[in-house]
Amino acid sequence: MTEIDTTPVIGAGLDRRLVWDAAELVVSTQFGSQSMLQRKLRIGWQDAARVLDELELLNVVGMEQGSKSRDVLIRFVEDLAPVEAALFADGAPLLSALPAARPGAVEAPPSYEEPQPVDFSKTTAPAPKTEAGETAPVEPEPEHDRGPDGNVTAVYTAQEWEEREDPEGDRPWINPMLRTPEGRRARVRFLRKQARRRARKAWSRQTTVQGFVPRVMRGEKRVRAWVRGLEGAKAQADLNLALVTVEESNRAARRAKWAVRKRGEKRSAAVALQLESGKQLVIAQAAKGAAKKAMAWRAGLVYTPVATLDVLTYAFTDVWGLLGALTLNLVGLSWAGRDVELTEEQLEKLESIEAGVPQEVTIGMTPKVFQEMVRQALTEKLKCELTSLRVEVLPFAFEVHVVLDGMTPKRIADGLADLEANLPGVRTSSILLRQSAKSRNYCVIVVPGPNAWDAVPELPYREPKALTTADLPQAQVAAAMNGDPLGLPMCRTNVNMVGKSRSGKSTWLRAIADVLTATGDQIVIGIDLGSAGSGFAGLRHGMHMVITDPYLAAEALEWGLAVGQGRPALFEELGMGQNWATSRSRPGIKFLVDEFPALVNASRKHHIYDEETGKKIGDIDLDGKLAEMAVTCAKSDVDEVIASQGMTKEKIGKNTWLNELPVQILASCDEDDIKLALPAGAMDEGWAPHRLMPQMGDDLNDAGVAYVLAGSQHSEPIPHRACITSDEEYRRRGLERGRHLVEMDEESEEFAPITLAELMAKNAALEERGRRRRPSGPPALIVLIREIFTMASDPAGLSREELADQLGRRDPGRWALDNFDGDDEAEQTAARIEAVRVAVDAVLEPTGHTWALEKYSKNQPRGWRLRDLKVITGEAPKEG
Repeated sequence: MTEIDTTPVIGAGLDRRLVWDAAELVVSTQFGSQSMLQRKLRIGWQDAARVLDELELLNVVGMEQGSKSRDVLIRFVEDLAPVEAALFADGAPLLSALPAARPGAVEAPPSYEEPQPVDFSKTTAPAPKTEAGETAPVEPEPEHDRGPDGNVTAVYTAQEWEEREDPEGDRPWINPMLRTPEGRRARVRFLRKQARRRARKAWSRQTTVQGFVPRVMRGEKRVRAWVRGLEGAKAQADLNLALVTVEESNRAARRAKWAVRKRGEKRSAAVALQLESGKQLVIAQAAKGAAKKAMAWRAGLVYTPVATLDVLTYAFTDVWGLLGALTLNLVGLSWAGRDVELTEEQLEKLESIEAGVPQEVTIGMTPKVFQEMVRQALTEKLKCELTSLRVEVLPFAFEVHVVLDGMTPKRIADGLADLEANLPGVRTSSILLRQSAKSRNYCVIVVPGPNAWDAVPELPYREPKALTTADLPQAQVAAAMNGDPLGLPMCRTNVNMVGKSRSGKSTWLRAIADVLTATGDQIVIGIDLGSAGSGFAGLRHGMHMVITDPYLAAEALEWGLAVGQGRPALFEELGMGQNWATSRSRPGIKFLVDEFPALVNASRKHHIYDEETGKKIGDIDLDGKLAEMAVTCAKSDVDEVIASQGMTKEKIGKNTWLNELPVQILASCDEDDIKLALPAGAMDEGWAPHRLMPQMGDDLNDAGVAYVLAGSQHSEPIPHRACITSDEEYRRRGLERGRHLVEMDEESEEFAPITLAELMAKNAALEERGRRRRPSGPPALIVLIREIFTMASDPAGLSREELADQLGRRDPGRWALDNFDGDDEAEQTAARIEAVRVAVDAVLEPTGHTWALEKYSKNQPRGWRLRDLKVITGEAPKEG
């Protein structure tokens, strides 16, 4: 049988170092994505495919799975040693050159990166395979230990690269074998932190019985006791006994001297005690002499070398040497006094100091220590009952997987502030809770690090018409902390966005507009009545129009309603089924509405007037048209994306239909907004946009971060940050896409009285007029009325009849009585008075002023007051 060399070696055209870097990147991230290799290694799409094919030959990744990322077969970077040996071995045989592209593969355009969906809940690597292609047997899960509370706690298995002993919990988790700048910096930070902790522990230890001074004092006592020895102790005891005997004999002599009864007996007893005390004194003197000899020998043995060394040190090195020698003496005494019997309180205090419990939480601490801290906080402080708890370390955060025992995460959601208080070092309002869709009692607690959003990429570039409506759910507009891309379903789907001022709503709108303007089958119309379209930035040039005039907005919404409500008549004729099939020849329509509260106010402030009579016949009702469009036009792919500052009545009025839209994006907002926009109990499951902090000055805080609820695919409370790019890039993309605008289909435009091109021409004319300098001063009608008052010597007021009559005399072409309908002169006069009232309201509406009919004289009815007219013309300040 012929022997085949299966040693994988790079074919022609690929650098071995490039393949090795790709292997390290894929294994360290556990993500075998072609687009990631293209982006991280800065190589072409075709080269990234060839590198993955080579990694497949090296058994680093699995087989191709279409648009999905490949399975990573190696778990740890240190297991890449055989791959490195195969790549860089001397004299390794060459394989034939790899093909330019894989058979059947279609090369993606270099300007567009296909985002790869990643399962956020995936926490384990796929099972490795044997050489025969079979799945290798998986080692059994480690058994669980029970904590002090009796609950099961998952056992953390240390990796090979980890140093096992780390009682303080600050061992850097970054693999030192990666030899990255991050790894080196983490190691330096770890060593510095360890040095500071040792210094703190040494200082705290001084307050215990193991402090330096107490140990020196104990050592001195022990040395002195040894020098004294048994002889010294016996001599001291004999001396004490002799002194006691002498004192007793003296008392007996005094009693015998003054005794009256039994004088002889007492004298005999005193004599006996005197003899006994003399014997004791003799014994004490003898013991003292013997003790002096023994103590002198032991003292010479202990103190003579120390004193000699101190004297010689002083003689040769002066006073500094003497100080050093004395310090060594103290160190020696401290060593002699190191052992001591401790009480329970002293032992507990010393153990707490020696344990080195971390003063604060850092991303660098080991999972095992952090797991114990979280378990203690949940069980003892929040009173949660746990079935299991497992900690995973990620580059941006700690993830704590918690399985509760017969309870929901509501208690954790209510106690997030208390949890942060029990994890020192965690930023306020930063801990996230995520109710898992897998089980009601399973949740994930995320403790972000200082740079939690580093994985969010720049807004990807997309060529004009590079996307279709079907691509929108995969087109990235935002990313989670772990870098997972987020795309929004926007085909026949309406979107509601809520956030405080400076919370990043415009950032999300620009990301959505960037995706929509890159499609070849969508017409994008912006409406902004509150900030003149500034929220769309330079992308407004790539949109069909951005409307800032309320009347044109009403006309555009009526056009959209006519198209959306008329298209169902074409479904059967065009063979589309039950919904509009969006394509390049029959595009969908998207209305992007910014500053929705301003639109609601404009709906009530601006009115519609009858062209013949000039009477007000109603409001322009912009929000009512949007509500009708959301209900009736979704199946026609005429949809809307609405951004507002809140969901309460004072912000959006009676537009409660916003909470029924299928996609809800919640940036920093209030608890009332969450309760109105999301289903009941959402906050108990971890939906916490009220904990996000909007931008303040130059501090971004959580601007651009939002929670997204969009069907079953995005049903967990995972915060995402919108992708951004520079203002210059927004403008460049907008101008580029503005040259490739999508055209409206003729079938749909037959339902509307006006065409899209006519609407765009009207908007362009309005924008041109808006750039010109507007005339200053009050309207012409008000100026004419002020002249009438002046000619009448500025009376306090004029009645309605008087002002209408004077207008008829000054401007008969407009206000003459014959211009108004009526059977007689009285009806014509009444019609002229009403027309004056309507005309005054119409000309004052754009200026923000009002001129109500008020009493100006006791004997006269309500009319036009001069004091109000002066406020309108600027002659007097506004009252109140």
